[in-house]
Amino acid sequence: MTAAAKKLKQLRQADLKAWTVSMWLVKRRLDVQKVAHYSVVRVDLDKKLQAKLKRAVVERVQGKEYKLDEYDFLTADQDDRLLTINVSDTDFSKVQAEVDKGLANKKVEQYEDLLDSWAFVVKLVHDGNAVYGVRKINKFTQATKVGAVSYFLFEDKKLVDLEDKKIFTLDTHIDFFVFDGTTFITNKKEFESAMNFREGMEKNRDSVLTEFVDLDVFSDVEPIRNTVGANLHLLRKISAIQKSGYYKDQTFLANLIKLNHSEGWGLVIEHGKIVVDEANVELVLTLLNNSRLRSPINQEVFDAAVKKKVG
Repeated sequence: MTAAAKKLKQLRQADLKAWTVSMWLVKRRLDVQKVAHYSVVRVDLDKKLQAKLKRAVVERVQGKEYKLDEYDFLTADQDDRLLTINVSDTDFSKVQAEVDKGLANKKVEQYEDLLDSWAFVVKLVHDGNAVYGVRKINKFTQATKVGAVSYFLFEDKKLVDLEDKKIFTLDTHIDFFVFDGTTFITNKKEFESAMNFREGMEKNRDSVLTEFVDLDVFSDVEPIRNTVGANLHLLRKISAIQKSGYYKDQTFLANLIKLNHSEGWGLVIEHGKIVVDEANVELVLTLLNNSRLRSPINQEVFDAAVKKKVG
């Protein structure tokens, strides 16, 4: 059993309903280098909301059986799988550090303190253990959006305008939860958005392209830079390339060039370098991630969007 599986088993066997609950709103700002900085404010809750938020975390942790997979940039749809990644590899380490300051954090005193929140954290604590349930807040928290929406209550067979009420909306479907240094992801898209992963993938892009130049692999890397840009699909590919690291293996690159003609990939090789243009960037990224695979059963060739090594 993996370390992550042991932690999940421990959580699933715990009586989380007896744990103490608190809620924290996360504020985020990006600096000029697109590095995210986080702060939190604590929110007092009535007993009904405490129970509801605790139930949201408990149901996410214990509500169904999960299969665990390690997080990967190219992971397929999740269904009943939890993706796992070390907290230290995510921005949540910054958020957790702020939440764990506890009462040293500012408390929400007025309605405006709720606005412009990025995410919320529900923290359950018991006997020195803590689990953090996190949800990205997607709408109706910015002052401009709140001001543009009208709220009505159907009461006594008629609509009543709630214009004078201080309305704050939350979706309590937990995107991921954190326990003992491991992040368990239930919603990959929202997790990546909440934890600044797009900006991280853009940094991966720039880092890999710099390495390509240093390794002298391509005649020109600019077509890759221009084509990848901010395209999330291609950013995932280039981040996966960085993680796999095949491009650093000279034998791998030599075999790629050697097999180009016999496999019919159509790459142009000049002076031992691969010539890249905007038309073949995705093919090049696929090959560098070792994702063009042949079935041993019928010899058909596939581009594998997602792959998992066997054995």
